[in-house]
Amino acid sequence: MSIEKAIIKTIEGKEINVAAQTPIPCFRCGVCCTCYQPPLTSQDIDNIASALGISRPKCISKYTVKVPTKEGYLLKRTKKGCVFLAWDADGKARCTIHASRPQACREWTPSLSKPECLEGLAKLKSRGQIMLLEKLFSSPEEKQALYSSLKGEPPDA
Repeated sequence: MSIEKAIIKTIEGKEINVAAQTPIPCFRCGVCCTCYQPPLTSQDIDNIASALGISRPKCISKYTVKVPTKEGYLLKRTKKGCVFLAWDADGKARCTIHASRPQACREWTPSLSKPECLEGLAKLKSRGQIMLLEKLFSSPEEKQALYSSLKGEPPDA
């Protein structure tokens, strides 16, 4: 298996090749939530309806779009993205149904191989924000995975 590479720049301007498939923490930039309409399984609809305390039919009529796909429904969008996307005072994206979000959203894994995540990093940079390692990774194992990625080592299986 070949590992995709991405190039990142350090604060000092040094370029480093990174194994792009290594998962990274979500920056809560909201790019993926503004680009996509996740498909909804029947279980997703039930979970959202239950979390909102509404009936399944009301959930379908208020928060979904019927489409000719296997699943049959997509999550509705507004002009600003997902109907459940909200923004915190610090400008970070937040899912208002995070605990009961659709399976497609649960399966999304941020990584440097995804253009959406690279766009999110660019947004942070344009706002003058710096991502510190301690804020990105909560555990030594997560930090080690990034270090391994920076060294070009394949992710642990």
